[in-house]
Amino acid sequence: MLTLNRRNLVWLIPVLMIISFPLWRLPVSSFLTPRGTEENSVEPGAEDQHDFLMQKVIIVQNQAGKKTAEIRARQAYTSDKPDEFVLSSVDADMFDEQGDLINIIAESGIYNIQTKHLILNKKVVVNRVAQNQQLYTNLLHYYDDKRLIYSPVPTRMVAEQAEINGSSLKYDIVSGQYLVGGRVYCLLGSD
Repeated sequence: MLTLNRRNLVWLIPVLMIISFPLWRLPVSSFLTPRGTEENSVEPGAEDQHDFLMQKVIIVQNQAGKKTAEIRARQAYTSDKPDEFVLSSVDADMFDEQGDLINIIAESGIYNIQTKHLILNKKVVVNRVAQNQQLYTNLLHYYDDKRLIYSPVPTRMVAEQAEINGSSLKYDIVSGQYLVGGRVYCLLGSD
């Protein structure tokens, strides 16, 4: 007959643990598993992305310490391309060399923070307040480094006693010159 003394008990406990391992392995391993997000869930070599949405955004552009543009949007969120934001309900003010205001309104847009390139689309209206001129188009590019407004699609410009329609338009903010491309239709009025 087997007598249980301390010496036999010391050997019996490890043998029982080894034999019963399949029974207690799953509950203990699930209990010991770390909770929360895993640090290594991103694939090796994959870039960490920042996706976010901002409300009531204001972007201010400066050149040589002088404010050249202020771009306001109801919302801005990241796009698939790095350094690019998608804007909605855009209201932008550009300033020419004399400090006169050029206001631009659009339903949506894209802004690249590296190139300072603003693309506006859907019902774009450009209003030159001091000259009482309005420009209507569906696509407009603004290049802050060149101080250039460019529309590669049909445009309609309305001013006092004049209406000009063209298939494209460039406006140099520094020189104040317009270049209307394609077939140009001009209607001039008189007093």
